[in-house]
Amino acid sequence: MKSNKTLLLEKSNTYYLENKDGILPLEYLPFINKINIFIGANNSGKSKFMRSLMTNKNFWILDEDEFRTINSSIKEHNRIRRSTQSPSKPLVKNLEIGKHFDILKNNLWFEKFNTNNFELVTQIQNPKFYYIPVLRTAHSLYLQKNDLNKVRYEKMEDDIFLHTLKKNYSPDKNIDIFTGVHLYKEILNTRNSKRETRKRFESFEKFISRNFFDDKNIDIIAEFDKDESRKGNNTKEVISIHIEGEKHTRDLYDSGDGIQALIILMYKIFMAENDSYIFIDEPEINLHPGMQRLFLEQIITNPDLSEKNLTYFLSTHSNHFLDLTLEKDNISIYSFYSKTEKEDKKLIIKNTNAGDNDLLKNIGVQNSSVFMANCSIWVEGISDRIYIRAFLKSYCTFTEKKYPKEDIDFAFFEYAGTNLDHYLFDDMKEDEQEKIISDIKALSLSNRIFLLADSDNAKANSKKGTRLAKLEAEKASNFIPKIIKTHREIENLLPNEVWEEVLIDLCNKSLTSVPEQCKNIKDKIKETLKTTNSNDYSKKYIGEFLNQIRNKVGKFDGKFAINESEYESKTKSTFGTLKNKRRLSETIANKEFSWETLKKSKTIDKLITEIYDFITNQ
Repeated sequence: MKSNKTLLLEKSNTYYLENKDGILPLEYLPFINKINIFIGANNSGKSKFMRSLMTNKNFWILDEDEFRTINSSIKEHNRIRRSTQSPSKPLVKNLEIGKHFDILKNNLWFEKFNTNNFELVTQIQNPKFYYIPVLRTAHSLYLQKNDLNKVRYEKMEDDIFLHTLKKNYSPDKNIDIFTGVHLYKEILNTRNSKRETRKRFESFEKFISRNFFDDKNIDIIAEFDKDESRKGNNTKEVISIHIEGEKHTRDLYDSGDGIQALIILMYKIFMAENDSYIFIDEPEINLHPGMQRLFLEQIITNPDLSEKNLTYFLSTHSNHFLDLTLEKDNISIYSFYSKTEKEDKKLIIKNTNAGDNDLLKNIGVQNSSVFMANCSIWVEGISDRIYIRAFLKSYCTFTEKKYPKEDIDFAFFEYAGTNLDHYLFDDMKEDEQEKIISDIKALSLSNRIFLLADSDNAKANSKKGTRLAKLEAEKASNFIPKIIKTHREIENLLPNEVWEEVLIDLCNKSLTSVPEQCKNIKDKIKETLKTTNSNDYSKKYIGEFLNQIRNKVGKFDGKFAINESEYESKTKSTFGTLKNKRRLSETIANKEFSWETLKKSKTIDKLITEIYDFITNQ
């Protein structure tokens, strides 16, 4: 989802912004979102830029929608009066924009455009910054001492990571820098703080409990031996986790590095004040791809964190974060790269989207999560991935089974496009087919594969039918090729009860924006589906089904309720697939249909049960 907020900055002599107008000195960071990811090769300037953002005493946020509206008004005014007077200048995105807008509002002609009530620029005074640098640890640090041939260890009270950061970067004193070296003291103080602070810590404990200890009640405690402490021995100070039902507590330093790394990140985020800005250098350090997913999903969806209205800036080398952004809203990505001109090095920033291949080239993308998870589910594209994930979650909720951890227990792999050279779709020579199938078999030796494919009604003696048959013949314990032969595409699996809820999203927005009209359309859709069953179109393109519904639902105020533009029109009498498969899959996933509804499709019921069993039967 593209943001409409832009951060205005002092004009830079070091950084440049690449956009449709070329490469210009940086004066603003466009389209900042709740999560902002800085990605690029080493020495591309991303971490340096992130630290520079923390030197701002105030943040000035420009509303892009209002900016466009105002400049459109100026353009329209200049067009109307043409050359009778000197034209009004459009607003420019820089820190002077507020002054220029105030001058503009004093022009009499401007009032008729109804833009005077706009809050074009919002000033955030003295924003609260938290910084989690690359130098971080969940361990207390100790020095080894030798006294009279006796070895002892002395806890380091000074945060040498923090001292190093201050020496190298001279950060602003008002930034809360958290390296984790004093995590013990932080927890000790937190548990003895006012109720508001302790409530934040309880939310953090719930997060740890839910994701690592099967929802058992836990207490994270900063323990110490009072007698030893009085003697000046602070080596007995440990962070421990007490788990309900277990006799012995677990020391944090005995936990896996991934859990410790995640605790460092999430502790400070949970403890942060509302409306704060969180800056993290390379959050992926020591995190398995599954842990990276958990981190990103938590900062996006955790209700306790959502209430805090936090904004994140993350510098990363992780292609896995990029993979995850394909599925998430509220994320902006900025690509960093350097360019040398006449011996001057320019650090260039480009606001981009998750589908920009240049990003992937910058960091050398490998589909790492596929090889690190216990097994992989191969699907033809992102919409299939979204459907299968939503169906799996619904199945687990209904059966009260634990939802397997994505990128740990299993990972999705999208094999369409260049990944497998369209091997299920394009014509290929015999030896090319054999090589691809051989490669899949080789992969399955180290990573169990469940490959899901549409048959597209391919006949057994057709080229595609022959390729699918060869694929099925390679079935083994580590490789399950699942060809859906009863339905043309995954959308054909959806039962009427699902279509009844989502067809309104394929309707004319000018009609559905009127509440009473929207209700009438929904009623007509419900009535139509009583006589039109999606299962009757199981082997036809989904456009055939949608066009039939469109004609039966009919027109309102002279307009067809369902947009014909939603699906491909081949001829006057035949129709193709959806034009925007991903949007429909996201709509269905967001509605969180119950398993009672989804399993009305027997194919969905059988397919998801097979996939779940494949994932869990290690």
